[in-house]
Order: sequence, then structure tokens, then C-alpha cells
Amino acid sequence: MQDYINVKNLSKSYGKKDVLHDISFSVQRGEAFGLLGVNGAGKTTTIECIEGLRKPNKGEITICGIDVFKNLQSVQKVLGVQLQSTALTEMMTAKEAMQLFCSWHKVPYRNDLLERFDMAGEYLNKAYASLSTGRKRRLHLALALCHNPKVLILDEPTAGLDVEGRHALHKELRKLKTDGVSLLIATHDMAEAEVLCDTIAIIKDGRIVRKGNPMELTASASIQSKVIIKTRESCLKTNPLKNIDQPDFLEDEYLSFACVDVAELLLTILTHIKASGDTVVDLRVERASIEDIFLSIAGGEN
Repeated sequence: MQDYINVKNLSKSYGKKDVLHDISFSVQRGEAFGLLGVNGAGKTTTIECIEGLRKPNKGEITICGIDVFKNLQSVQKVLGVQLQSTALTEMMTAKEAMQLFCSWHKVPYRNDLLERFDMAGEYLNKAYASLSTGRKRRLHLALALCHNPKVLILDEPTAGLDVEGRHALHKELRKLKTDGVSLLIATHDMAEAEVLCDTIAIIKDGRIVRKGNPMELTASASIQSKVIIKTRESCLKTNPLKNIDQPDFLEDEYLSFACVDVAELLLTILTHIKASGDTVVDLRVERASIEDIFLSIAGGEN
């Protein structure tokens, strides 16, 4: 498949402070790539270099095969960037913002996008300052898509949104992926990264320290998963297992066992239950989440 974003050996420093260290990754057509990291890890600098706003000390970046630093004007034709909340003036309306962006990209006015993101009708001529956070996010996305970009960069796309707003925006982002648009998403929301991103890279101290799809990241984790179980006669409580870490006792006679090797623990537990003449009432396995992985690597600062 074609790489729509290709970052190779990217390094950046501000004076004597090294911010990025030899970062490399690629994003294919129709792929959602998530960048996770605490504040100061290097996410924003990486994105600003990809957008052409900052020039790295070393490295190469191409968007759809175009060198960002040799032909930024051509890159801007295929790259869309979701605005931050303070990017538009308070009195500008949705219609005026779309007219401005279409004019800058030299494309016809896109009222269809305002309609698609429910920003036409009563919202068309409302001042930007009067819009809710959700409406502003919808407008930002519509503006970023006005020139039909092949690559879309989103920084904290659902920050401040309620559940309904997040669901609506996620639905639109999935449609864009289906249409072949590549998404580069920087977010602090681990659950969002897990459900939206095909590939996730965790940045720490300017380096990519872990990269893979959500299943790979959680499956390869050395941190513990949980087996939560309840039996009819509570044999695991009255006749505890030996040679394993003791469980946490939960409500309603449930027990929670922490483990790294789920298969081995399940075999031990089920064998013990059968030998005790007991039966399983309920059983579930909770894998380590992306948030668990992130906290174990990045230290959990936000």
C-alpha cells in the first residue's frame, strides 16, 4: 500500500535542548495513526514539522511523496489540519470561515461540508464565539476538508466534547478512513486511540518507545491482565490455590486474579475448580488496556 506520510530519522532541538531523537514512522492510505505521549514528549513538535511549521535539524518528511521542506505549497494541497479552538476570530461566522478557507485553497465554496457537519441552517451565520465546543469542532473539521485533502492531522480532536459529540466525530473520522483519507491523531485520550487508530506510537523523551496496532501493544505487554471469576460453591475462597499470587476479593463472591500468562492461569484455576467439585458461574478476562501500556511506559503524567 502507498505511504501517505513518511517520516524518516526526524531530529529537532531548540538550542541545546534535544526535543526529537531520530523518529521514523509511516502512515498508509486510509490508515489512522495515533501519537501518544505526555506533555513535552515531542508530539506537538513532530506534528509541526510534518505540517511544515518547523524545520528539523535532521530527517526527511514526505506527504503523498512530496518533500515537505522542498515543496510546502504542493503539500498544502493534499494536507488538511484541524484548527485549535482559538484559531478563528470571535465574530467570524461559519459561512465566512468556509469562504476564507476555500478562497485560500482556491476551491469553490463548500456549503455541502457545512451541511454534512450540521453547521448550516441556524449555525451558518452565528458568531464563532457563540458556538458550543462541539459545534466548533465540527466547523474545524469541515474547514480542514474544504480542499479534499488526502491526509488529515488532528490534535486532540474530541477534547471538551460530550459523549454524543465524541460519537458523532468518531463516526465522521471512520467515514474519512473508508474514503482513503489518512489520519494522524495526537491525543491524550487512550480509549479514543484504542478505538480509532490502526497503529499507535508512544513517544517518550522525543523517541518512539513502542509502536504497533492496539492488539499487538496489549498482547505484548509485560504488565498484568486480570481473570475475574465466580464459582457456585466459592471453592477458590474456601480452598485457595497454592503457588500463585492471591486474588483480590470483590463484591458478590467474585475474585480477581492478576497475571501475565492468562492461558496458564486459566488452566490452573479451572483444573482446581473441577477437582473441588465446583462449577463456574461467571468468568471474564480483562486484558491490559492501551492506557495501562501508556502509564507503564510514560509514567502517567498529563
